[in-house]
Amino acid sequence: MKSPSAKSRAVEFFSRNRKGLLGVFAGLGFLNVVLVAASYLIYPGYLDHGESSVALISWRLLDGAPAFLSLSDPALVSNVYGPLTYIVHAVSFWLIGPSVLAGKAASFLAAPLIPVLVFLSHRRRGFEAAALGALLAAALVLFHIPFSLWNRPDSFMTLLAVVAVWAANASDPKKPEWVMSAVIAVAAGLAVGMKLHAGVYFAPVVVFHCLKEQRGFKTFAAMVVAGLAVVLLPFAFSVFSLSAFAEWIVLHTKKGNAIEFVSKFVRYGAIYAAPVLFYLAVRRWSGKRIALAEKTYFWVFVTCLVAVLFPATKAGAGAHYFFPFLAVLVDQILRHAGRIKKKETMVWSVAGVLVAVIMIVGVPVQKRFFRALHWQEVADVQSDIRAIMAAYPDRTIEMGIGQDIKTYPRTYYRTLLVLADHPYTIGAPAMELNKWNVPLSDDLLAMVRGCNTDIWLIPKGESPFTMIGYYGARMLDTSFADAFLGSYAKAKSFEFFDAWVCKI
Repeated sequence: MKSPSAKSRAVEFFSRNRKGLLGVFAGLGFLNVVLVAASYLIYPGYLDHGESSVALISWRLLDGAPAFLSLSDPALVSNVYGPLTYIVHAVSFWLIGPSVLAGKAASFLAAPLIPVLVFLSHRRRGFEAAALGALLAAALVLFHIPFSLWNRPDSFMTLLAVVAVWAANASDPKKPEWVMSAVIAVAAGLAVGMKLHAGVYFAPVVVFHCLKEQRGFKTFAAMVVAGLAVVLLPFAFSVFSLSAFAEWIVLHTKKGNAIEFVSKFVRYGAIYAAPVLFYLAVRRWSGKRIALAEKTYFWVFVTCLVAVLFPATKAGAGAHYFFPFLAVLVDQILRHAGRIKKKETMVWSVAGVLVAVIMIVGVPVQKRFFRALHWQEVADVQSDIRAIMAAYPDRTIEMGIGQDIKTYPRTYYRTLLVLADHPYTIGAPAMELNKWNVPLSDDLLAMVRGCNTDIWLIPKGESPFTMIGYYGARMLDTSFADAFLGSYAKAKSFEFFDAWVCKI
């Protein structure tokens, strides 16, 4: 009698021990996410200028400073993210205190919670399906590093979408209808309150929930009203100006759509379009009619997947705009795969291969991430800033920019200055304002000419405020550099910065 091949023995071993193996793999995936997230939490710096911008707007909320300023305001520090982005981090600062770590702590919690809640939300499908879903979620979190760890809204929107999918799956017609509907509506409202286009990630879930059990238009209308209430509530407070926020939104709608990263969007889009394979498998092999709610859920998801390309391809955006679809992606795959019995082994094998592929392609992503963490350099830059503050204890100090985009990351640590109550006039958003030809206000130029700030820090040896930004234009109009050079002169050089002091 012929002995079984090594391949067949491996298949038999996995089949016999799949529950335990899936549990181990899911646990390892979760630990991987925790390790990466914890590494970035304790890292003393940032990888992107937008992170310091979000952190400082959030920190200043605690002192009653407005999050959104008019485009004509002299301070160029506002950003387009919604109020709830800053509220989340303001709470973190309030609990932990002024530090770089506090500005990243909420994101550290969000990333590992995603696979955990995915597992819990699909536990009703059985341990194996829930573990596979959690592993897929962990793989996608790692695949989207560093965006899945930054203090930007992406990880929070993804987590809220997971909550919405859980509520849709857990809703029971025998229990009060409004509970899960309210959970979905609030989750969607919170996400839209972080980023205005976030409704596209929740539309498939909301439509499915309303069609399932024939909840109908009344439920849909109530959910829309509840979600809008959550979005608008922060604007009842003076720190959130609706008119100023609207100005920023209108500005961003004028951005062009870039096509140079089409291949990257195709690769990411192919991963998030994976449910199409499982939907087609159900139609071919399940032998059962797909319910209207299920079909609509799928097609709304596909439509939204295409629709998100419009904001994702705008300048400054990116393929990480797919990330909040994670919850619906996992739900669609597990939902469709669970209906197929005729080719069950093959279908679940395809799901396993998908997870393995994402995990494998995520390895070089993690390697690049860890290589980008320059621990000693960041510590030295921050030591230099602290030394400068100690050298000028009674002077106001602000962070400026130089001419070289390679040294621009040094300026991310304006955080240390602002957390120590120094002024904040020029931030990362200035780069976008100049690109889109928003003129500098006369008040800003007057502030520079009048030396409202005693000392500006400029990367050592560089010409002040002449850098070409990420959008191919100068970060600030030449009039700002001219006004600066007319009022300030280089007084002293430190290790990483030159101190430019008022000469009037």
